[in-house]
Amino acid sequence: MTKTKDNYFKNILKENNLILAPLAGITTLPYRLFIKEMGCSFFVSEMVSAKGIFYNSKNTFPLMETINEEHTNTICGIQIFGSDADIIKDVVEKVINETTFDFIDINMGCPVKKVVNNNDGSALLKDLKKAGEIVKTVKEVSKKPVSVKTRIGFDKIDTVNIVKTLEDNGADMITVHGRLKEEMFSGEVHIEEIRKAKKSVNIPLIANGDMFDEDKAKEMLDRTNADGLMFGRGANYDPFLFKKTKHFLKTGEQLSFSTLDKIKAAQRHFEIHMKYSSAKNKVIDFRKYLYWYIKGMKNSAKIRGNINNITEEEQVYELFKIIEEFI
Repeated sequence: MTKTKDNYFKNILKENNLILAPLAGITTLPYRLFIKEMGCSFFVSEMVSAKGIFYNSKNTFPLMETINEEHTNTICGIQIFGSDADIIKDVVEKVINETTFDFIDINMGCPVKKVVNNNDGSALLKDLKKAGEIVKTVKEVSKKPVSVKTRIGFDKIDTVNIVKTLEDNGADMITVHGRLKEEMFSGEVHIEEIRKAKKSVNIPLIANGDMFDEDKAKEMLDRTNADGLMFGRGANYDPFLFKKTKHFLKTGEQLSFSTLDKIKAAQRHFEIHMKYSSAKNKVIDFRKYLYWYIKGMKNSAKIRGNINNITEEEQVYELFKIIEEFI
């Protein structure tokens, strides 16, 4: 088993154990900068294809964008995915090692069909020998610490074998999403399996899955004894989730934010998005975030209809005014 004496993540997690999950098309540079302002200081980029880097895909390199501001008083990793160990070795050695990202995260949990059909992401859970070889290869050539984000199995639970394989091949930290690949993002998270994973390894283990509020976050920590928590969709719906969870875990008190607070946060997010986004159409690209921000609001169906027609920057600010009138 990997020793934790010199583990990069161990001491960091004692003070900073709430992490933003990597989400394709979502955790872009502008979003990470926004989430930093909202109280998160530990995050991972959206997943980047190792093959895309290797073959110099023009669509891949924008996913690796970062700036100095992102690395001030934060921990920021880059997530890669792939199943060809030789290609992964090459891109880590020649490209990723030269970036300013603090660590490399290997995706072994993505359940999306087009990723799985290429034997990437969660497909690697069907071949733990290959999964282990990929982790070992990355560790051998990486100048940075290496973590892995995974699931509890592909179509059957195999949690302990998975995390032990990853640890034995050199992973410095593991994040476990408590579902099978076949379960995608539906059904109850298997919290007990995350607890078993934590007990099975000597490296930091992060719990992930369905923490949409601070109560669920504390429950996950209490039941799994995980070293940290990784928030995905929960942070998308609630931009204050990191602030609320940090405060609740520290004091036992719950912070309260109004709908107006949420809209003001959305406006700030939009400002950052327009400044730093590399999307071809920045406004249309921002629509996906707007849908999340209005979730659960009064008259959200009517507002959603307005979002569908937004194409210009001034229309977004007009929408914010309309929402404020509704609330």
